[in-house]
Amino acid sequence: MVHGSYDSKLEHANLPVTQQKSRAKRRVPLTCVALLLVGGCSGYVPRPLPDSPQWAADIDTRAAPLTVDQVISRALEFSPEVRRAQREVDVAKAKSYADGLLPDPTLNFSTDRPGAAGFVPAFMVGLSYEVSALVDRPAKKRAASAFLDEKQLALEWTRWQVASHAYALYVQNVSLARLVDETASMATHQEAVANRMGSALEHADVTRDVAVLAQTRFRDSAQASSALQQEQLKAMQELHTQLGLRPGTRLALAMPPEPSDIPQDVIVQALIDLGQHRPDLLALRAGYEEQDERYRAALLAQFPKLDIGVTRGRDTSAIYTSGLSLSVTVPLFNGNRGNIAIEKATRESLYDEYVQRLDDAYTAVQRITADLRLLREQLQTARASELALKTSLEKARRGFLQGNVALPALAEIESQYLAQRIASEKLESLVLQQHVELCTLIGVSAIDHQTIQQAHP
Repeated sequence: MVHGSYDSKLEHANLPVTQQKSRAKRRVPLTCVALLLVGGCSGYVPRPLPDSPQWAADIDTRAAPLTVDQVISRALEFSPEVRRAQREVDVAKAKSYADGLLPDPTLNFSTDRPGAAGFVPAFMVGLSYEVSALVDRPAKKRAASAFLDEKQLALEWTRWQVASHAYALYVQNVSLARLVDETASMATHQEAVANRMGSALEHADVTRDVAVLAQTRFRDSAQASSALQQEQLKAMQELHTQLGLRPGTRLALAMPPEPSDIPQDVIVQALIDLGQHRPDLLALRAGYEEQDERYRAALLAQFPKLDIGVTRGRDTSAIYTSGLSLSVTVPLFNGNRGNIAIEKATRESLYDEYVQRLDDAYTAVQRITADLRLLREQLQTARASELALKTSLEKARRGFLQGNVALPALAEIESQYLAQRIASEKLESLVLQQHVELCTLIGVSAIDHQTIQQAHP
């Protein structure tokens, strides 16, 4: 009798035909599993960073002047703050999707190749699953959903703030453009007066004090005009940023509607419902609910980690076995106690933040309401003074044409009127800023006092 020796290189030749067929059949499911794993993977798509600024589409400057609604709509579409808030919503959606996925099972495989004749390669295949991961999964899903709600409400609050800020910038730019034209015209006029006074001084027709006063009035008007131009440039650049426009884009703005006072009953009702309709407070509430679920998930995660699986193997004697595997983590040293302490402390911090934000909102509304009342009284007095100076200026100009009023006296009244006009416009701008801030705090439109959801759905 002749015995054949075992050679690992000739393993397929040494095995029976039926055993070779059995191995070939096992390769098919493994190949399918490999294809399934590869097919379910996401592919990499490169996105290189730009080398130049990416401006939004420019506005046609030849078209009609922009209205306040057009400015607000474009700001809501192209504002950098809105885009950043939208990206945070996208990240929250991705996190919500990730937290909703089931944990993957674990596949283990090992093999032993004998070095003696008459034996076959041994293998062990195991498939296990972390059952304990399903315990805190509902809490994590609720937390992810609350996190998404928080970011969506934060986006709504950002949109509202951008809309209010764009409205304030719109009105400010229109007011400053009007003032710049008036001060430039007045500076040109007073320059001519100063030149005439200088010529009159050379001929001894006026005293030196009169000529020096005319020069001083001209310099004051020129400085006021330059300061207003700088302020207008800054306000226009800020509006360009809000609209996502290229720096230097020329904008023509139509006259805005006059803002009206907020009825007191609207303020009172808005304060009562403040925590139920203001997006930033709703976002904080959603953030607190998210953290509460994170704390709950941390408590559930303190239970032992449990893995259950099945095994299938073959030893070197070609004996097949099947079994059950069980793995339990013993929580002696960790027990997730550190994460529990962190999540609990974070929840307490969010609770304090919400309470403080609510208190600050009520306090700010009361403060701005009192400030607005005082500012409106000051504006009424300033407008009355402006009207009186305007009447005096008109009379002085008629008197100058008739030869009854001297040019230095007319220039003095013009200078006083211009200073009062600038002061009134500044005060009105401050009233508008406080008005917009109050509307933002109570969650109503600064234009028509609709609620935040009705104004910008």
